[in-house]
Amino acid sequence: MTQLCLGCMKENLGEQICPFCGFDRSSEQPAPFLPLGVRLQQDNYLVGRRIENNSEGARYIAYSEAMASPVIVHEFMPAGICGRAKGKTNVVIRSGFEERYKEINDKFLSYYRTIARMRELSAVAPIFDIFTENGVSYTVEEYYDSIPFTEFIERRGGSVDWNTARQLFMPLISALSTLHTAGIGHYAVSPENIVVTTSGKLRLTGFAIDDIRRTGTNFEPELMDGCAAVEQYTDGGELSEATDIYGFTATLFYALTGRLPENSCDRKSDGKLPIPTAVFKRLPSHVVTALAGGLQVSPKKRIQTFDEMRSHLSAAPTVKAMRTEADRNAMQSQAANKYAPKKSGVPGYAWGVLSVLACFLVLAVAGILWIYQHPTSIPIILNSQEESSEVSVEESIDPNMIYIPDLVGQNYNDVIAKQSADSDYLVIKANEDVFSDKYKEGEIAEQSPEVNTKANKKVTIVVKVSKGTSNRELPVIAGQSVETAVSALNEQGFIASPGNYTASDTVEKGKVIGYENYNAGDQAPYGAKISLNISTGPESASAS
Repeated sequence: MTQLCLGCMKENLGEQICPFCGFDRSSEQPAPFLPLGVRLQQDNYLVGRRIENNSEGARYIAYSEAMASPVIVHEFMPAGICGRAKGKTNVVIRSGFEERYKEINDKFLSYYRTIARMRELSAVAPIFDIFTENGVSYTVEEYYDSIPFTEFIERRGGSVDWNTARQLFMPLISALSTLHTAGIGHYAVSPENIVVTTSGKLRLTGFAIDDIRRTGTNFEPELMDGCAAVEQYTDGGELSEATDIYGFTATLFYALTGRLPENSCDRKSDGKLPIPTAVFKRLPSHVVTALAGGLQVSPKKRIQTFDEMRSHLSAAPTVKAMRTEADRNAMQSQAANKYAPKKSGVPGYAWGVLSVLACFLVLAVAGILWIYQHPTSIPIILNSQEESSEVSVEESIDPNMIYIPDLVGQNYNDVIAKQSADSDYLVIKANEDVFSDKYKEGEIAEQSPEVNTKANKKVTIVVKVSKGTSNRELPVIAGQSVETAVSALNEQGFIASPGNYTASDTVEKGKVIGYENYNAGDQAPYGAKISLNISTGPESASAS
């Protein structure tokens, strides 16, 4: 019988001290947290040790029987309002706080239901389940191997260069922008709430309702020193996208310099941002400008949106240089016109007009180049014409009903990005994607209920996303390292495995000669196991 360690959810054959994580089987979970070994949601989730907790509740490692894998269970049990006796599972609501609990519990559910719609954001752990039990609410999210961001920076010598930081942080900008578009703020972006996965990607953790991200509420505030914006320390302070801009920029500052900015309240009197000279010299000027703009103490002076932050961090200095050059040329032209002898047959004012036109032309060229280099900064309006259907007057006035929209053929990520708490329907992806010769990878291939079906508002639409065609072309891998070849195959959906080790006079030892049973350019089924032929070097060297 399988015996799982309640500290790491790995099979450990019932060892008293887990050989994987050192957890002691005889340990007890202190009140008010769930007892070890409790099962939730009809015995689906086996609850283990508490990973972390704050005034909002606690997160536990757990095991999902249905998914046959570890997960994270988040219990909403606000301190000061809820309590639990040792060894018990049911939660008691403090007398007189029933209405307050209902209010914030509804807020919690709305918050996490919206996040659950963002399952395709690579920088956010997907939420698999939301339910109520024991008198409180729970969410279940993906468990993954990772290390704290602080440890990652330490391993990199205390800081990273801009090129490394750019690759790490740009997906995080996209995720935060999408979240705020859906009305979701994090308000605790910091090195403590970011982890690095085994694939080298950043993931944002520590989501919580905004009541614990500022002072002046019923909760004990959890504010990240050095990353919390000044408005979070002010009773009644308004939190906005600019609040998360401050935390994001402070975290980027930490990655580039190895330290956090001073507390925002301490920077009120002197808002200067000291950057070590060595760091300043190696940072592009537009990155320094972005850091200064994102860490403005005053919310109104700060960079306001993540789209704006992305533009700052992606700025093309050459365009600014061209504009400066255009201004300089214009000034020189005006000076020359002022003192140069007038040309016969052409009035002086005409030369001034020509100079202005020349300046305008240079600026227009600079603008076109900037647009070319920043295609995502141009808003694109798409005309979406859904199939019309005849609806009677009596049906059309029912405010609680909708007709299921046609999502097939749309990009799943785009559909999810448009979802919000006010949407008339919730889109959830089925567990399994499907192959399709008709729809590209990432596009919705099937949906249920069907298009134009009449349904109640807030209906859930389950979609299946296309994995693309079932056959894929094998990439060229000859002469590559095994790691590079395996990565190229994985990106195409294949499973790479070592095959024969063969002597070769033309391919360096340890590198790939080619495929064992295929040639580059051949078609193979998605998920096929592809064996590699790996070089052992020249035959004479192998013999020796």
